[in-house]
Amino acid sequence: MKIPLAHTAMIVGVALTIGVVVVAQAWVQFREELEEKVLLMGRDVAAAAPEAILRSDYWALYNALRQKASHLPARIGEPRLQSGMVLGLDGRVLAHLDPVNHPLGLPLAPEAETERRLLADALEVLTPSVIGGGGKDGDFIESIVPVTYNQQRLGVVRMRVSMDELKDRIWQAGFTVLFLTLGLAMAGSLLGAVISSRLVRRLKALSDGMQSVGRGEASQVRPLPADGRDEIGQVVDRFNEMAAELAEKKRLEEKLAISEKLAGLGQVAAGVAHEVNNPLGGMLNCIDTLKKHPDDPALVQRYLPLLEKGLNRIGATVRELLVELHEEATAKPCDLACLSDLKELVAAEIGDRRIELRWDNQVSDEMCLGCSCPNLQQVVLNLTNNSIQAMPEGGALAFRSSCENRSLVMEVEDSGVGIPLEHRRHLFEPFFTSRPNGTGLGLWVTYQLVRKMHGTIQVDSEPGRGSRFRIQLPLEIDATAEDTR
Repeated sequence: MKIPLAHTAMIVGVALTIGVVVVAQAWVQFREELEEKVLLMGRDVAAAAPEAILRSDYWALYNALRQKASHLPARIGEPRLQSGMVLGLDGRVLAHLDPVNHPLGLPLAPEAETERRLLADALEVLTPSVIGGGGKDGDFIESIVPVTYNQQRLGVVRMRVSMDELKDRIWQAGFTVLFLTLGLAMAGSLLGAVISSRLVRRLKALSDGMQSVGRGEASQVRPLPADGRDEIGQVVDRFNEMAAELAEKKRLEEKLAISEKLAGLGQVAAGVAHEVNNPLGGMLNCIDTLKKHPDDPALVQRYLPLLEKGLNRIGATVRELLVELHEEATAKPCDLACLSDLKELVAAEIGDRRIELRWDNQVSDEMCLGCSCPNLQQVVLNLTNNSIQAMPEGGALAFRSSCENRSLVMEVEDSGVGIPLEHRRHLFEPFFTSRPNGTGLGLWVTYQLVRKMHGTIQVDSEPGRGSRFRIQLPLEIDATAEDTR
């Protein structure tokens, strides 16, 4: 019984609320429209009154009153006009719709105290206004409009309309809403009693099934009968689908976990292959040069240290590649002398390409960063390698480093093909690349390394005019070096 009663109460409450709102809005709207019309009538009479008053043409005043009194809005029930008059400043009647009881030229003498106060207030009105009140003839709305000529007051116009017809219409609307509410409540109660009995049975079956799913017994839940295509039937259908999907999901969870692990391993393997390939290119160029000149001790002495550094960097790369999976317990400061070692590696990577290398390292070797040298070298080599690949027809590659505001600033600039605007917003995302043979991990690893070193990286590029990467890292000056200086 609770559901039918709640259903009935809800219908009655909603219907009553809507009815009260509608009746209230109708009352306000009708009253505002009536006030506007009454005020407009008073303004029209006051506009025509000055000339008639100055000529003492009281018949014209009376005709103006009668003409305007006949224009009332029919859509709100044609309310009854109680009175209309034009008074002089001394209260004498200049025109009245009831000339028998209010003769021309005599002072208006209301009997009731409230009417005498209204008369006194009306004679003092300076701007058009609307008032409401009640009297022996019922409630009314009255407009009071002063008559002026050359900014001098000549009299006042008063137009009064009865509110009884409007109130009767509002009461009729209220009773109509009440009857409709009771009818809807009765119909809703009968309909709710029928629907609730079916609804309770179906909801109970659905609840039992959901409890079984909650206990992890989705594979043991039998499909529930839909019994129709209404809302509950659709919910039952979705429940049956959900139970089947949960049972299937349970079987696929282990396969999905294995797939995610394989995907993670694949990403790591691709990153390792990409980052190890960078120094291998320069090392292979060194070996190729040594094979062509095996008896040149100068070349052997020059390239063997580079090969050793390249191998050491590969080992460091393997250890440092997964920057997102671990953080160093303590940062090991490195001196910036490692930047000077990069020039030969970059030159070896360029090889016989028609690329001019401009190396401008202006930092002191005595300065240090709160990071490891392999990380710093990896950032520079990743960016220079990208620049080399962006200049297939040759060009110029510039590296600049300096100290600004206790920060290390490095710039890698090339005259290559540039980066389109639509690619720039995805530049540091993993596996995003515009090269057919690229893996899309170089700039991603660079971004992770810069972030790990608490630095920032900015890109300035224009298609066809090259690119410029600017990196800024917080700088620490070796206190021991300063003391010995």
